[in-house]
Amino acid sequence: VFSYLVACEHLCLLGYDMVQVEEALEMFQNCETKAEEFLHLLSQFNEMGFQPNTIKEVLLLHENHRERALEELMMRVA
Repeated sequence: VFSYLVACEHLCLLGYDMVQVEEALEMFQNCETKAEEFLHLLSQFNEMGFQPNTIKEVLLLHENHRERALEELMMRVA
């Protein structure tokens, strides 16, 4: 529980939304590194105009691999 709270606090201090932080930590079984990577990519792809739910699905499908996820997102838009 303590490590979860520390990870939450750290990711929130980096500027990520608390709800998204909690969701990311849950998806990656409290692995802060993977959750941070996921949140970073989610933010980047969101800024590009992709839909958040689609981004989440694609990032999970491609295990946070940026290039493969971006390719998949582009194919879904086309």
